[in-house]
Amino acid sequence: MNKEPENPDRGEPPAEAAETAAGVPPQPPAAEQTGGPSSTAGEVSALLQKLDEATAEAAAHKDRHLRAVAELENYRRRALREKEEARRQAVFSLLEDLLPVLDNFKLGLKAAEQHEGGAAFIEGFRIILAQMEAVLRRNGLEEFHPLGDVFDPNFHESIAHLPHPDIPEGHIVEVHRTGYKHQERLLRPAAVVVSSGPPAAETAPPAE
Repeated sequence: MNKEPENPDRGEPPAEAAETAAGVPPQPPAAEQTGGPSSTAGEVSALLQKLDEATAEAAAHKDRHLRAVAELENYRRRALREKEEARRQAVFSLLEDLLPVLDNFKLGLKAAEQHEGGAAFIEGFRIILAQMEAVLRRNGLEEFHPLGDVFDPNFHESIAHLPHPDIPEGHIVEVHRTGYKHQERLLRPAAVVVSSGPPAAETAPPAE
């Protein structure tokens, strides 16, 4: 009986073949499993850098947003102020134009009171005048009649100086035209006569 010749290539199977045959997957080399400590540190550093960049970009966006909100609020407030100032100026100009009309209406009423035939119209004129003054007051008109006050060139216009036995010098003795203000802003000064103090004592003629 002839013996089967021995296969010189056959021998002990390698460890990988044995593990495969046993159902265990082959394990990569240790260097391939971990990737090395330097590779991990590089990845962490890159991630931290990206996080810093994203944080800085978010902060820049937030800053631009806050600036835009502040600018919008400032614009809104400025627009409201300009609108209110324009309204006040329009009312001021209208009141300034109406003052001569108001003066003439009062003069007409005073003339009607002194006329015998005007008695039938006086009450109607008074009602109209009261309504007109109420409307003007609602729009900020303030009337001042400074009789007896100290003369103030900021609010009074002196048209004459007269001596007065009872009113001290520099005080107002007569008001020829009423003054008006609009929200503490002078609309028209009051035309007044200012006291120059007591009249000078007459000197007696020398005895002969």
